[in-house]
Amino acid sequence: MQKQKLFFALIVLILAGAGAALAMTAQEVLQKVEDRYIGNTSKANVQMDIVDKSGNVRERKMTISRRKADANNKDNFIHFVAPPDIRNTTYLVNEKNRDRQKWIYLSAFKKTRKIVAEDYGLAFVSSDFTYENMDEIRADDYVASDLKEEKYNGMDVYTLTAVKKDQNTSYSKIVLKVCKNSFTILYTEMYDKKEPDKLVKVMTAEDLETIQNIVTPKKVTMKDLSKGTHTVLTTAKIAYDLPLPDEEFSQRNMEK
Repeated sequence: MQKQKLFFALIVLILAGAGAALAMTAQEVLQKVEDRYIGNTSKANVQMDIVDKSGNVRERKMTISRRKADANNKDNFIHFVAPPDIRNTTYLVNEKNRDRQKWIYLSAFKKTRKIVAEDYGLAFVSSDFTYENMDEIRADDYVASDLKEEKYNGMDVYTLTAVKKDQNTSYSKIVLKVCKNSFTILYTEMYDKKEPDKLVKVMTAEDLETIQNIVTPKKVTMKDLSKGTHTVLTTAKIAYDLPLPDEEFSQRNMEK
């Protein structure tokens, strides 16, 4: 009998150890977010609605192209097609060996400007998104902690806190809610760098649709709580894993 009790105790310990081994850390969840497959390339037609605190809306239309050679080499290109005052403004991000280089071409001034770290907190084309907000998450840029398993809008999510390692940020921390099934970020809180406990922005991803086996948020909203404004990005059409030429992600293409 004593041997039988010892045997069952060992089984319990082994199963408990296996469960602990399978449990993810906050940093591992964040890495899963970065590694989530969203196609080697994609091209989308997106509408940007910038809403002021009185409810007035400015509409903008753009195409967004992206490609990912691997985890360390990625490119993004945004081309505004309407309205006339912003038409042909473009934004380019080239990431080579984890080094991001960013440029914006302002069609109204016929001038291309490089975006440097000091610009990351500036508004992107007068929206509620900053240049920092436009970046994709890179797990090794952050220290992640406080992992919880919760429900959000009826979905099972991981909730975690992430603090950026360098000082090129406007935020003391961000709190993320990540879908457990797809590792899509569904909700983000951003806290002020100068007042660490002050919530300043909230971003939500909604209208999830599976397109070419990829979970795709069709609507992303950024709310600036201090200004009482918000910006909505609505994807009208998107295609994944289509051929895109190198020229599309070049500085030469910015001023065409």
